[in-house]
Amino acid sequence: MARQRSQTRYARLVGWLDRLPRLRRVLLSLGITVEFVILASLVIDRLLIDAVLSGDVHPLVPAWVAAGLGIVFYGIGWWALVGFDFDADHPWRAGNPAGLYVTAGILALALLVVLVLFGMLFGYVL
Repeated sequence: MARQRSQTRYARLVGWLDRLPRLRRVLLSLGITVEFVILASLVIDRLLIDAVLSGDVHPLVPAWVAAGLGIVFYGIGWWALVGFDFDADHPWRAGNPAGLYVTAGILALALLVVLVLFGMLFGYVL
C-alpha cells in the first residue's frame, strides 16, 4: 500500500490504463478523438469562415479538414491506447504515450466545458 501511495498520479493513470480491457481503451480513444475534433473544428471554422462566405473555398472544405484530422487523432489514440500488437510475444502495455493522450483528453474536456459555459453565459448556446 505504501508503494502505491508513493507513485505519482501520472504513474497511477498509466497503470489504470494498462489494466483496462481493450474495448474500453478503444472507446476511450474514440471519446478523446471526438473532443479533439470538436476543438479543431472550432478553430478550422473560425479560420475558413471568411473564405467560405466569399466563395473562395468550397463549403465542405472545413468538414473534410476536420474529418481528416479526426482520422489522424484516432490513429494516434489507437497507437497510444490500444496498440498494434501483432507480436504475441510482446503484447501492448500502457506507457507514456497512453498517459499523455489521456491527459490531453482530460484537458480538452475541461476546455470544452469552459467554452460551453462561456457560450451559455453570453447567449451563444441555447
